[in-house]
Amino acid sequence: MKVTRRIALCFFGLSLILLAGDSPLWGQEDHLAKFGVYRLDKKIDAPEFTLPDLKGTIRSLSDFQGRFIMLNFWATW
Repeated sequence: MKVTRRIALCFFGLSLILLAGDSPLWGQEDHLAKFGVYRLDKKIDAPEFTLPDLKGTIRSLSDFQGRFIMLNFWATW
């Protein structure tokens, strides 16, 4: 189970790296636009906020400045 999860995370991370470029990877067609995902023309900074992590430590978004992070907010309702 752990090996499968690691492989899935590696593929997910690789896909994020490949899709993070400025131009499409394969030709001039933007494949993300097919799904309604468009790149912004200018940089928009995220608002500052703090949340506890899984260990209960309060983390701020500015703690990760200069790093790529992915936030996943979900609920079970």
